[in-house]
Amino acid sequence: FVVPAECYKARPDLVNCGRTLIGVLPTRNQQADLNYFGPIPVRVEKLLKAVHIEMMKVGCPMAVRHNEVAPGQHEMSPIFCVSNASCDSNVLFMEVCNREASKVGLQVLFHEKPFK
Repeated sequence: FVVPAECYKARPDLVNCGRTLIGVLPTRNQQADLNYFGPIPVRVEKLLKAVHIEMMKVGCPMAVRHNEVAPGQHEMSPIFCVSNASCDSNVLFMEVCNREASKVGLQVLFHEKPFK
Protein backbone atom coordinates (compact mmCIF):
# COMPACT_ATOMS: atom_id res chain seq x y z
CA PHE A 1 0.00 0.00 0.00
CA VAL A 2 1.24 3.49 -0.78
CA VAL A 3 0.00 6.39 1.35
CA PRO A 4 0.98 10.07 1.62
CA ALA A 5 3.83 10.47 4.12
CA GLU A 6 2.02 13.21 6.06
CA CYS A 7 -0.97 10.90 6.63
CA TYR A 8 1.37 8.10 7.69
CA LYS A 9 3.23 10.30 10.18
CA ALA A 10 -0.07 11.46 11.72
CA ARG A 11 -0.94 7.87 12.71
CA PRO A 12 1.15 6.45 15.58
CA ASP A 13 -0.26 2.98 14.92
CA LEU A 14 0.99 2.98 11.32
CA VAL A 15 4.38 4.37 12.33
CA ASN A 16 4.92 1.84 15.13
CA CYS A 17 3.17 -1.26 13.77
CA GLY A 18 2.94 -0.75 10.01
CA ARG A 19 -0.85 -1.25 10.18
CA THR A 20 -3.90 0.39 11.71
CA LEU A 21 -4.93 -0.53 15.22
CA ILE A 22 -7.57 2.14 15.72
CA GLY A 23 -10.25 3.61 13.49
CA VAL A 24 -13.23 2.37 11.54
CA LEU A 25 -13.29 -0.57 9.17
CA PRO A 26 -12.97 0.19 5.44
CA THR A 27 -16.20 0.40 3.52
CA ARG A 28 -17.53 -2.79 1.96
CA ASN A 29 -17.20 -3.50 -1.74
CA GLN A 30 -14.25 -1.16 -2.26
CA GLN A 31 -12.68 -3.79 -4.51
CA ALA A 32 -14.02 -2.38 -7.77
CA ASP A 33 -12.58 -2.93 -11.24
CA LEU A 34 -12.04 0.83 -11.26
CA ASN A 35 -9.04 0.40 -8.95
CA TYR A 36 -7.44 -2.56 -10.71
CA PHE A 37 -7.88 -1.35 -14.27
CA GLY A 38 -7.60 2.38 -13.57
CA PRO A 39 -4.48 4.45 -14.18
CA ILE A 40 -1.76 4.42 -11.55
CA PRO A 41 -1.72 7.77 -9.66
CA VAL A 42 1.04 10.10 -10.89
CA ARG A 43 3.11 10.17 -7.67
CA VAL A 44 2.84 6.40 -7.30
CA GLU A 45 3.84 5.85 -10.95
CA LYS A 46 6.85 8.10 -10.38
CA LEU A 47 7.77 6.03 -7.32
CA LEU A 48 7.37 2.69 -9.10
CA LYS A 49 9.49 3.84 -12.03
CA ALA A 50 12.22 5.13 -9.68
CA VAL A 51 12.22 1.82 -7.77
CA HIS A 52 12.38 -0.11 -11.06
CA ILE A 53 15.41 1.93 -12.20
CA GLU A 54 17.22 1.54 -8.86
CA MET A 55 16.59 -2.21 -8.78
CA MET A 56 17.88 -2.61 -12.34
CA LYS A 57 21.05 -0.72 -11.35
CA VAL A 58 21.84 -3.41 -8.78
CA GLY A 59 20.96 -6.24 -11.17
CA CYS A 60 17.52 -7.14 -9.85
CA PRO A 61 14.93 -7.03 -12.64
CA MET A 62 11.30 -6.48 -11.67
CA ALA A 63 8.43 -8.64 -12.95
CA VAL A 64 5.30 -6.52 -12.70
CA ARG A 65 4.08 -3.00 -11.91
CA HIS A 66 0.34 -2.38 -11.61
CA ASN A 67 -2.59 -1.44 -9.36
CA GLU A 68 -4.27 -3.97 -7.14
CA VAL A 69 -7.92 -4.24 -6.20
CA ALA A 70 -8.01 -2.09 -3.05
CA PRO A 71 -7.51 1.68 -3.28
CA GLY A 72 -3.88 2.59 -2.60
CA GLN A 73 -2.70 -0.98 -3.18
CA HIS A 74 -0.09 -1.52 -5.89
CA GLU A 75 2.07 -4.46 -6.87
CA MET A 76 5.67 -4.62 -7.96
CA SER A 77 7.86 -7.66 -7.43
CA PRO A 78 11.36 -8.90 -8.24
CA ILE A 79 11.65 -11.73 -10.77
CA PHE A 80 11.65 -15.15 -9.11
CA CYS A 81 15.05 -16.87 -8.65
CA VAL A 82 16.79 -19.23 -6.22
CA SER A 83 15.56 -18.79 -2.65
CA ASN A 84 18.60 -17.15 -1.05
CA ALA A 85 18.87 -14.60 -3.87
CA SER A 86 15.10 -14.01 -3.77
CA CYS A 87 15.26 -13.23 -0.05
CA ASP A 88 18.03 -10.70 -0.67
CA SER A 89 16.09 -9.17 -3.57
CA ASN A 90 12.94 -8.82 -1.48
CA VAL A 91 14.75 -7.11 1.41
CA LEU A 92 16.61 -4.82 -0.99
CA PHE A 93 13.33 -4.05 -2.77
CA MET A 94 11.68 -2.99 0.50
CA GLU A 95 14.63 -0.75 1.41
CA VAL A 96 14.66 0.86 -2.05
CA CYS A 97 10.88 1.39 -1.92
CA ASN A 98 11.10 3.21 1.40
CA ARG A 99 14.04 5.34 0.30
CA GLU A 100 12.47 6.33 -3.01
CA ALA A 101 9.02 6.89 -1.44
CA SER A 102 10.45 9.44 0.98
CA LYS A 103 11.78 11.42 -2.00
CA VAL A 104 8.26 11.88 -3.43
CA GLY A 105 6.42 12.38 -0.12
CA LEU A 106 4.96 8.88 0.11
CA GLN A 107 5.20 5.95 2.51
CA VAL A 108 5.05 2.28 1.55
CA LEU A 109 3.28 -0.16 3.89
CA PHE A 110 4.31 -3.78 3.36
CA HIS A 111 1.70 -5.36 5.62
CA GLU A 112 -0.72 -7.43 3.51
CA LYS A 113 -3.80 -5.90 5.18
CA PRO A 114 -2.64 -2.69 6.91
CA PHE A 115 -6.13 -1.23 7.20
CA LYS A 116 -8.28 -3.33 9.58
